[in-house]
Amino acid sequence: MEAEVMTVRVKRSLSLGLGLLLSTTAIPAAFAEPETDTNSRRLETIRVEGQQVDTSVSDLAVDFAEFGTQVQIINSEEIETGGFTNFGELASGLIRGANIGYSPDEGEFTIRIDGGTDRDTLLLVDGVPYFDRSSPLEDLWPATAIDPRMIESVEVYRGGNSLYFGSNGGLGVVSVKTKEPDGTLKGQFGVYAGSYKTREIYGNISVPLDAQGKHSFLVYGRSYETDAHELFSKEAYGDNVLALGGRHEFPYSFNSLGAKYLWDIGPDTELRLGASYTTIDFRDSFPQSTVFQPNFTEFPIYNAAFKHRFSDKLKIDLEAHYQDPQLKNNEIDARICQIPRLQDLPEDIQSIAADQGITGFSTASQFEAFAAGIPGLPTGCVTNPNGSAGGAYDDVPNTPEGIARSFWVNGDTESPFYGQPYGTSENPFPIGNPIGYVIQSTASFGDGGPTKGFGTTDQRESGYVDYGFNARATYTFNDRIEVVAGVQNTSYTDNSDDDFGVRDVTLTSTGVYGDLRLTLPVLDGFSGSFAARQDFNDNFDDQSIWKVGLRQDFGYGLYARGSGGTSYSLPKIDEIGAFGEGANINPGLEPQTVNAFNVGAGIDGDIFGGTYNIELGYFETEIENLFTSRAIGAVCLEYANDIASPLFPNLTNDTSAIENNRRNIVAPNAFCGTAANQGLEPGETVAVNALATQDIEGFTIDVAFDFEKWQADFSFTDMESLEPNPVQGAMARLDGTTTDLDFVVPGRAGSAALRQSSERPEWTLSGLVTYKPNDRWVLSLNPRWQGPEWAYAGTSLARLVDENGNRIVDDLNFGDYFVLNGSVQYFLGDDKQHRFLIRGVNLLDEDYFERASGGSTYTRDRAVVRGEIGPNDSAYYRQYGWNGKPRSVWIQYEYTF
Repeated sequence: MEAEVMTVRVKRSLSLGLGLLLSTTAIPAAFAEPETDTNSRRLETIRVEGQQVDTSVSDLAVDFAEFGTQVQIINSEEIETGGFTNFGELASGLIRGANIGYSPDEGEFTIRIDGGTDRDTLLLVDGVPYFDRSSPLEDLWPATAIDPRMIESVEVYRGGNSLYFGSNGGLGVVSVKTKEPDGTLKGQFGVYAGSYKTREIYGNISVPLDAQGKHSFLVYGRSYETDAHELFSKEAYGDNVLALGGRHEFPYSFNSLGAKYLWDIGPDTELRLGASYTTIDFRDSFPQSTVFQPNFTEFPIYNAAFKHRFSDKLKIDLEAHYQDPQLKNNEIDARICQIPRLQDLPEDIQSIAADQGITGFSTASQFEAFAAGIPGLPTGCVTNPNGSAGGAYDDVPNTPEGIARSFWVNGDTESPFYGQPYGTSENPFPIGNPIGYVIQSTASFGDGGPTKGFGTTDQRESGYVDYGFNARATYTFNDRIEVVAGVQNTSYTDNSDDDFGVRDVTLTSTGVYGDLRLTLPVLDGFSGSFAARQDFNDNFDDQSIWKVGLRQDFGYGLYARGSGGTSYSLPKIDEIGAFGEGANINPGLEPQTVNAFNVGAGIDGDIFGGTYNIELGYFETEIENLFTSRAIGAVCLEYANDIASPLFPNLTNDTSAIENNRRNIVAPNAFCGTAANQGLEPGETVAVNALATQDIEGFTIDVAFDFEKWQADFSFTDMESLEPNPVQGAMARLDGTTTDLDFVVPGRAGSAALRQSSERPEWTLSGLVTYKPNDRWVLSLNPRWQGPEWAYAGTSLARLVDENGNRIVDDLNFGDYFVLNGSVQYFLGDDKQHRFLIRGVNLLDEDYFERASGGSTYTRDRAVVRGEIGPNDSAYYRQYGWNGKPRSVWIQYEYTF
């Protein structure tokens, strides 16, 4: 059988229906003689965007493309045009359909492709899964530890791809390949500087250890410092946080050092080892709460890879990794004062209040009016510098001695009244002002003491250990039949200070998988892959997944491809219930599951002395058992305020409200019982599964061409990523009241059953256009144009209307923007060893947001503290955006030898 020219499309695709395309294909003479040199045939016939690939593309990418998976390959030349300072910027600029969660300059970011969650896009770096396993302080994202100067290429495998790589690949896998030693002497050194006091120096060098280059090593390092642009505008800040100094710079520091070793054992055998240590220091204070919050992260990561070909038919690939990320915080939160309680006033003052018919003070104004008529009684609110960092009712014993430490109880160990309530004549409550002061954060579990302080006294480290291996064997019977079999283990466990109270439990998943690949003589140019995997999991349910990939080449450059299958996402350490002193107290949690379908049809060809590709695609995904979290006081019936509970005298939800909150989730009943028995606070959260299915559907149009001087690649994605609309049917309320009106929330919010998922753009158009007038100059433009992207007001805010029945606060559309980046490169020297780059970001100075946050979190505002506004007032809520970079410029110089 003559081998057809088979092309890989790197983007999305609108399908005319793969089955229909296959059914109209002419059937050639059956069972022609197979070819023999499979590897050579594949490399010679694979094309990416109409261009033939080379040996720098991984075997997996070639295999996946040949058997129906949609593959995108981003090479080193494309990466160099961007001058990217972190992987988040690279992904946003070059990965088709990528949506970056968080601001890359904030020190944390996630990658989502094709409308899914960050739980369904698996990021691999040289085979190591860079995925957060959770820590008791806050999430740890290894993606930030990627050194952008070391990236050689990026391969994106779309659709469900957990089969080869384990969990979290439900929407796809982003596989980063970094620079490697190859037995020769080579290297790079560079500097980078520009806007926001950015300064960087980096380099790598590969050195052979023997004359034959059988042994070689590579060392690399990077130091990057920047003040970063202003993430939040002044208008985003609450008044108390602003007054306490919460608005400030957000500097970011990245430092890394690494080494790699290659043993080229033979023509078909090699061993590679790698080790890196990266530190990332940044601030991520938030306008509604934290005043000062530096973060200090460490990422020691180790990996190994072994490849061996026994014969033309059999080869093996082995990969292993170990990583131990750690996080330390300093966190200074805005600490608000509280309205005095009547029972804490001296007895004679209480008698005066009783004579006036006063039973308590719900606002500061009420207390101030009362105190104004009593000589010697100061006005203001209670500020206890020895209190813990909880809320108004934080008077639960939480010290090793069992003594309550709160606003209302004296926590000064030097005082003779330590542990006694304020309000007596001997131990009067302190009176302050609404601004309050700041205090360190405390551990939710464990001993309840400060964990985000300064120095060794009250600063605690948190993190996890993640290790595993992936072993895969490929046996080629002939050019028609190939079989792949593999086994993978992933294990992770908490590695935090004992003060956090995290249970010593290891989450382990061991999977076995197989893949039957067929190139059938019945259909000339047809390839099919049929694969399955069984995972055996500790502490959560076992999982079975499958995948099918099909590809048909029709000749004349026409092709069709398709893939479909299932996947799932593992729970993290906190979600499984390991946080806290109890046993595994969240046994009902199910893994998040994904059903993905991705098809496409396209054409490659030669034109005007170059090549072109056009592809239409379609994808459809369903995500079930979505992970989400809920406050236990909102979903556990044991915390209903109409049920007697001496442990929790100030509960806010009754049974009917809690039952209503449980309608859309799998109720965590086992967890609830344990939580109540252990006396966990109602504000603590529990991971649950959502009952609703998230439906994702989209089509794409991709166009690419490569001529002598011009190269361009454009990708358009139109996508629906739908979720249930929690506002549908909610009755409107007049702002500031608790009475339902006789109509539902006006507009689409109140009537639509589904809505676009938050932070998922409805459509995007991105591209990379490069012009090379000669072999010295390279000019590039990297545009991104996107449609609406939403941050929704919560139901309590969305239902508030004015006297005319109009919503007070609409949902925030922070999309609908166009950002243009660009660069100019010039190569100097006989071997073009000197590279100069000028990088421009947001050349048109578009005012836009990377993402949006907010909600009912401005509880530290003065009016809220004073009781002048509450949850039934629109002013109680706020939304704010994370600013994108304004127009910025950087310069880079790099020397290569």
